[in-house]
Amino acid sequence: MDQLIRLTIRGISLSQIQSGIYVLLLEEESGRIKLPIIIESMQAQSIASALGKKDPSRSFTHDLFLSFAKKFHIRLKAVVIYKLVNGIFFSYLLLEEGSDDTKEGKKIEKIEQKIDSKTSDAVALAVRFQAPIYTTREIFDKAGIYFENGFPLNKENETSETGIEKNNLIFFKGKSQQDLEKMTEKDLNALLNHAVVNECYELAAQIKKELDRRE
Repeated sequence: MDQLIRLTIRGISLSQIQSGIYVLLLEEESGRIKLPIIIESMQAQSIASALGKKDPSRSFTHDLFLSFAKKFHIRLKAVVIYKLVNGIFFSYLLLEEGSDDTKEGKKIEKIEQKIDSKTSDAVALAVRFQAPIYTTREIFDKAGIYFENGFPLNKENETSETGIEKNNLIFFKGKSQQDLEKMTEKDLNALLNHAVVNECYELAAQIKKELDRRE
C-alpha cells in the first residue's frame, strides 16, 4: 500500500449546517492535510463509542460484526477510501480470512477479500479492529484541505486573507450552493479559512468543491 496515504481520525463534530449530521475529520500523518467526510448520527455515535468517548455499555451493529469476525477468524487488514463522486466517498474493507492455528499439522491458508462498504461504517469497523485507514492522492487533491500554521491554504499556497467576522456561525449556516457560486474566488478562500477555524468542516468541504470546480 505504498501508493496510498494513511489517515488518522482527527475528530467528529456536529454539523453547523444540517441537524442530525456529523462531520468526520481525517488527517494524514503530518496533520497538514485534513479530509472532512459527512456522516450520519448513528455512525458518528458508533465511531465515538469505539474511541471510548461514549457510553461503553451501548452496543452497535459494528460490535456484532467484530464478534462474528473473531469467531470465524476474519481480520480487517485495512480500510481504503478509494473513490469520490459528487461528494460521496466510496470505500472497501480489505479482509483476511484464515488463522495462524494448524489443523492436522497443516497451517490454514489465509485468503484476502475486498468488500465495498459505506465509508462511515468502514471507519467504525477500522477503529474496532485497530486497522489502518488509507486513501488515494487523487482524493486528497479533490477534497483535502491543506494547512500551514493552523490555517488553510488557497490553491496558490498562500494563507487566505480574511474579512469575515470570526465565529459567525449564522453567516455560515446561510450559505447555499447557489450562494457559493455567486462568490468571488477571493471571498471563497476567505470563507474557507473561517469555516475551518470555526470547525464548520461540512461547509469547508462544499467551498473546496466549488473552488476545484472553477479550476
